[in-house]
Amino acid sequence: MKDLSFRPAQEQDLDEMVRLELRVEAALPSRDIFAVDEKEFYLPILRGKGHILLAFDEEESLAGASVIRFPDANDPENLGRGLLPEESLERVRHLESVFVRPDMQGQKLAERLVRENMRRTEKSGRTLSLATAWPGNAASLKLHLNLGLFIRAFAFKYGGKARFILMSGGMIDAHAEPLFVDAMDIAGHRAALDTGLAGVALRRTEYGQSFQVEYRPTAKPAGLC
Repeated sequence: MKDLSFRPAQEQDLDEMVRLELRVEAALPSRDIFAVDEKEFYLPILRGKGHILLAFDEEESLAGASVIRFPDANDPENLGRGLLPEESLERVRHLESVFVRPDMQGQKLAERLVRENMRRTEKSGRTLSLATAWPGNAASLKLHLNLGLFIRAFAFKYGGKARFILMSGGMIDAHAEPLFVDAMDIAGHRAALDTGLAGVALRRTEYGQSFQVEYRPTAKPAGLC
């Protein structure tokens, strides 16, 4: 990978950041994969409600961005609502989005960005990481599973789009019999999650055209409802 530099975003970066976000969305095969945010969404984050980390290539061109937001405990969109007790909601941080310039994709830059952004927000007191992902987005699911999050719930978000809710914490019961559910089998996912299983890994189907989510029991993190 080319030499990269990282720095926190500033308000003057927002126009360029949103342009990159729209460019990334335009290159995707489905709009279900990625929910674009407006410039106004990012302003409170830059003013203390989270942290945005930017990556620049050796020519100082914007290569990618990772957005982490600190939702208020009483925010109805706090992803921990329904998964965590009220007193734990103030510890939630949302891994809102990560987007990488098309020519820089496939080099694990997205994972590097999010890991570094998580490291830089470790001292915020926001120790519970939550994120959303479309069930058909293998790249996003793999990214968040690699970061130590598990699929814990399903919901319709962002105007009715199907989304998994992933959360950090818990230990996999590696000795339990796994359950595999096809990526877009929404009823199957909801049934697995309703029994208390967590999505912990992905596997390709026989001909590699699709994938399945592997569900197993996990020891729940402290405070999980």
